Amino acid sequence: MSNEVRLVRLFVSSVANGIQDDTPNEVGGNATSPFYLMIEAAAGTTAGNNKVGYTLVIRACSTSGTNTTFAPVVRHEQAGDPNSHWNLTTPGVSNGYVKSSVLTVDAASFEPDGLYEFVGMLRLGDNTASWVRSNEFLII
Repeated sequence: MSNEVRLVRLFVSSVANGIQDDTPNEVGGNATSPFYLMIEAAAGTTAGNNKVGYTLVIRACSTSGTNTTFAPVVRHEQAGDPNSHWNLTTPGVSNGYVKSSVLTVDAASFEPDGLYEFVGMLRLGDNTASWVRSNEFLII
């Protein structure tokens, strides 16, 4: 994995940096906004040290036929760049990099009573790509 950069996991939560939540806009029985999408990625030592560039694309889709107006998010970033939330896997040791970041999501971009998921794609300059789907979630 020394040259590899890949998307590892996406999941939604009702709180920033929280745990996976299948009803992220419901807190204490009440609908709230916003909710949060956690983004996790990994990069090899060589890719992180060389700040390999990539494009991250996040889209939302309905799995139940409802509609979403969530606008795709496109970010042009570099692996290993602390400004893009990359850190060494083990501080002080050159053994790879991990990314953990949070995207704030407006619940109003999703029709109530619908099931949705996010799809993320990370594409490198040589057109290799990795992709993941988030947990399926219900908007209250």
